[in-house]
Amino acid sequence: MYFRSHYLRYLSAIALFFPLELSYGGNSHALAQNSAIVTPYQNTKASHQQWGKGKLEKPPGFLTQNTTHSSENDVNQLLEKAQKNYRQGLFVESLKDYQSLLEIHKKQPNPKAIGQTLNAIAEVMTEMGNYEKAKETLNQALKINKVLGGLVEEGNTINLMGIIERLEGRYSQAMSLNLQALALAKKTGERALLAESLHNIAATYTQLGQYAKALEYYEQARSVRNEVGDKRDLGRTLNNMGAVYYNMGEYSKALEFYSQSLAIRREIGDRAGTGRLLNNIALTYRKLGQDTAALAFFKEAIMMLEAIGDKTSVGRLLNNMGAIYESQNQYPKALESYQRALQLAKETGDKTSEKKAAESLERLSQKPSNKNN
Repeated sequence: MYFRSHYLRYLSAIALFFPLELSYGGNSHALAQNSAIVTPYQNTKASHQQWGKGKLEKPPGFLTQNTTHSSENDVNQLLEKAQKNYRQGLFVESLKDYQSLLEIHKKQPNPKAIGQTLNAIAEVMTEMGNYEKAKETLNQALKINKVLGGLVEEGNTINLMGIIERLEGRYSQAMSLNLQALALAKKTGERALLAESLHNIAATYTQLGQYAKALEYYEQARSVRNEVGDKRDLGRTLNNMGAVYYNMGEYSKALEFYSQSLAIRREIGDRAGTGRLLNNIALTYRKLGQDTAALAFFKEAIMMLEAIGDKTSVGRLLNNMGAIYESQNQYPKALESYQRALQLAKETGDKTSEKKAAESLERLSQKPSNKNN
């Protein structure tokens, strides 16, 4: 078995809603460029990889013959811990876990496991915004995979390299890498890699504003995902299809796909993904002018994200809620939301959210009803 996709770029998973003509160019997971309201997050990554399906099965050559059963259990437990921390947005902890795994594999030595772990480390680094280190790490992984002749592993690495190109706005390079991964998927017949490559091609088309093309490739990815039976990845693709329809202004259609994705995420117990998807649904209701419904979904999302300790996303949601309260002239509630958002942004180092909250508080202080307070 090999590393399989996990799913989503968590750090930027929550979009910020700008009530005025304020926007910033961000990545496709959370932010629409040059828009008064940013797009809900999309799972455009080749998402975090995991070994096996359902349980942590080891790939061929994962452990040497001299490895004891107890050490195998230790490795699997460490891997599971790393993946769990990743899914919950605890990237520093996840990175430490994967680096510990890397040292274990180097001591054995186990080149195949080293390459797979380097992929995982690079993805966590990408989540943390450290693109240069992530690219260096992926180049190391690619060299190992080429030497070993592991075409599936090579495809996984190339998919991740394409994601970074897309995040940095180099869409032509991203598409080239997407297509390389697709060719490897077709050559090996590996269906999961095929689905992921199709998914990433669709994500790049989304960034290029070619929504019809994006939906065409997402539809192909969805078909293969259904065949493979990986519900987590299917949920990612359904979410992204919803985001495309959101970008197209077809909000009812977006809600249809978000609802399908939400059902899957609830079924598999993915609280982090559920919380972020609830944010997407809230933003869509906001577009439909249904602020009461939007606030209800924001509040539910905050409860779920607070439960897993994702302060970054909670802060961004509070900014979104503050914008709605402000538009409704509920200034005390808006003030409370923005103040909490500012505090959390400072705690987590989320400069974008901190800037948004500070600007909102400054704007709110100029409201006639607040000048006398």
